[in-house]
Amino acid sequence: MEMRPKETIPIGQDLTPPIPPLSLCLHHSTLFSHCSSCFSPLPPPPPSLHYPPFFSPKNPNPNHFIRYCSLQCSSLDAPIHFSSSEFHFFHLFPQPLYTNFPTSSDLRLSLRLLHRFQTLNLIQESNGSLLNLERIGGLVTNFRKVMFLEEHCNDNDDDDLSGRIRHGAKALVASRRMRLGLDTNKELLYEEYSVEAAVLCLVLTNAVEVHDKDGRSLGVGVYDVPFSWVNHSCSPNASYRFCTASDSGGISECRICPAATETGAGGIESESISSNLELQKSMSVIGGSETCGPEIILRSIKGINKSEEVLITYTDLLQPKVMRQSELWSKYRLSCCCKRCRAMPATYMDHCLQVKSYGLRTVVRREILILNLDCSNMASGDNFYEDHVMEKLIDCLNDAIDDFLSFNNPKNCCEKLEILLTQDHVNILLKPDGEKLHQLFRLHPLHHVSLHAYMTLASAYKVSVSELLALDPEGDEHQTKAFNMSRKSAAYSLLLAGATQHLLESESSLIVPVSNFWMTAGETLLSFVRRSAWNLFSRGWHIEDFSFSSRQICGKCTLLDRFRDKFTDFHDENAEFADVTNQFLSCVTDITPKIWGFLIEEDGYLKVVEDPINFRWLGSRMATHATSPNASEKTGSGLEAEDNHNEIRVKLFLLGIHCLIYGAFLSTVCFGPNSQLMSKVESL
Repeated sequence: MEMRPKETIPIGQDLTPPIPPLSLCLHHSTLFSHCSSCFSPLPPPPPSLHYPPFFSPKNPNPNHFIRYCSLQCSSLDAPIHFSSSEFHFFHLFPQPLYTNFPTSSDLRLSLRLLHRFQTLNLIQESNGSLLNLERIGGLVTNFRKVMFLEEHCNDNDDDDLSGRIRHGAKALVASRRMRLGLDTNKELLYEEYSVEAAVLCLVLTNAVEVHDKDGRSLGVGVYDVPFSWVNHSCSPNASYRFCTASDSGGISECRICPAATETGAGGIESESISSNLELQKSMSVIGGSETCGPEIILRSIKGINKSEEVLITYTDLLQPKVMRQSELWSKYRLSCCCKRCRAMPATYMDHCLQVKSYGLRTVVRREILILNLDCSNMASGDNFYEDHVMEKLIDCLNDAIDDFLSFNNPKNCCEKLEILLTQDHVNILLKPDGEKLHQLFRLHPLHHVSLHAYMTLASAYKVSVSELLALDPEGDEHQTKAFNMSRKSAAYSLLLAGATQHLLESESSLIVPVSNFWMTAGETLLSFVRRSAWNLFSRGWHIEDFSFSSRQICGKCTLLDRFRDKFTDFHDENAEFADVTNQFLSCVTDITPKIWGFLIEEDGYLKVVEDPINFRWLGSRMATHATSPNASEKTGSGLEAEDNHNEIRVKLFLLGIHCLIYGAFLSTVCFGPNSQLMSKVESL
C-alpha cells in the first residue's frame, strides 16, 4: 500500500496523531528494567528479590519473567502474556532463541499478534485450508516472497531467512502446544506451522524498534495501518518518534491517507481500497487498539507535495548502496528502486560512501585513496577486487567494535581504529597474465567505514576517560592522559558531525542522524571544556564562571532565539531551515580553524584532517597525504605558539554551544518541540 498526504505539507510537520501499537514486546535485555505493558522504566528490584529462570505453569506468576509498573498495566497485559503462550515460550526458551535474526523478541511479538488475530477472527480456514496469509488485518506479510514457497518446501535450508523462519515458527507452535498440554516435541508438517510462519513474516516486515527518549532500543512493536502502510526509501521524506500518553500532544487528525489504488507487479493497478470490503473490514476491526505502550507519530523531514508518497527508511542511510540493498533483501526481500538507488551516476553521497572503481594513478577515487595501482591491464574482475577490499575494511571495523562492545576493551578498540584510518592497507591482485600486483589503499575521510570509525572512537575515548579517572581521579598523570583522550573524543565527535553535515547538503534526509551527531558533538565539547585538568594549563580563570545570553553566545547569529521560537511559534518554511543552517555554518567555520589545531595536537589520524567542517581541502590535499601522512602538521593557525589556553577554552565553549543548539534545532524539525531539549539548552 501507499500513503499520501491529503495536502501539501512543509518540512517539520506532524503527519499523524499518535498511532497506537497493535502489539509490543520488550527485548530480552530490558525485561526486568522496564514495564512489559507500557514500556516505562522500573526501579531496580531489591537485592534480596530472586527471579528463578522458569517455574511451573500450574502456579503462574508473571513477575518471574516480566514485570509491570502498576496493577493497571498488570491487569491489561498479564492475561495476554499467558493466553498468547508467551509465558510458555519463556519456559521452553529461558535464554534468547536467536542472537541475530529473527530475535527472541520477534518471536514473542509474533505470539502476541497471533493471539490477537485469532481473537478477532482475522485468520480464517475454508475446507481445511488457510486463507489470506498474504495480508492479515490489512498488514502485508510478504509470506510467499520471504518463504520462497514455490521453490523451497523443505526444512534443510537452515542458513537462509526462510529456514530461520521455519525454525522460529516451530518454536511458536511448541509454546502454544505447551499451553494446551500437548506434546512439544512432535514432528510438524508444514501445514501445522504455516500460520505461525506467516505471522512471523508479518512481524519481520512491519515491526520497528521502539526507542526511549534517549534513543535506547527497548523492544519491538507493530503499529496500526497509518504507519505500517508507509513504504521504504533510501531518500525518505518522513521520520517518526515515539511518545507516551503524558507527552503525546501533536495533531488530532491524520493528514495522510491510503492511495486510491495499489500498483501491483508489472505496474497493473489492483482493486481500490474503497471497493475492497474485506480489507476495509479487517482494518476497522484491528484498529482502535487499547494496547498500552509508546505510540508513534510520523513527521515530515522534507516538504511533501499532495501527489507524493510518504516514505520512511528501513535501514541505515549512511551505508553504501550495496550494503543497503543487501540488508533490505535479507530482512524484507525488498529490492529498493528509490530515486537514490536508481541514480546514474550515483548520487554524491553514494559516490563518497561506496566503492565503484579504481583510479589509474595516485589520486582520490571516491572513498578509497589508491596509492600505487596500475589498472591498465585489469579487466572484468574489478568488482571482485572491490568487494574483497570492502570485506577487509568492514572486518577490521567490526573487530575493533567487538573489542569495545563485547569485550569491554575500549583501549584496544581505539588502537585498532587509529591503525585502520591511518595506515596503508595492502591488497594483492592477480593480473590476467598471472602477475601479482600489490595494491596500497587508504580510507577516504568520507568513506562509510571512516564515519563509523569516528562514531566509535568518540564513544570509546570517552569511556576510556571514565575508566582511567576511576583508577586515580586526582593524580596529575592520569588527569593529563584523560584530558588528551577527552580531547580526541571531542575532535572525533566534531569530525563526525561535520562530515555528515557535508553529506546532508546533497541528501537532506540525513537530517535525523545529523541532528544527533551535532548534539553529541556539542555535549562532548562542553564536557571537555569543563574538565578540571584545564587548571594544569591555565591560571586564574575558570570556565564555570562564564555565563551567557543569546547576545553573548555570538554576535553573528540568532540560533538560541530561533530555537526558542520552535516552542512558541513554529515556522515551517524551508527558507527558515536554510537560513538557520547558513548562520550556524558561518559561525562554526569561523571558530573551528582557531581551535582545531589544539584538538588534534596529539599524533594520529586527526592530523590528516585540515578542517572538520569545510571539506574543500579534500581534492587538493589528499594526493599529498598519499605520499606524506604528516602533511598537515602546520594546522592550527599558530595556536601552539600562542599557547593561550584560556582563549582556546572560551572558543571551544562557544563552539560547543553552537553545536548543541543547532543539533537541538534540527531535532525539533525531525521530532517536534521537546521540553527536555529546551531545559538542557537553558541550563547552560
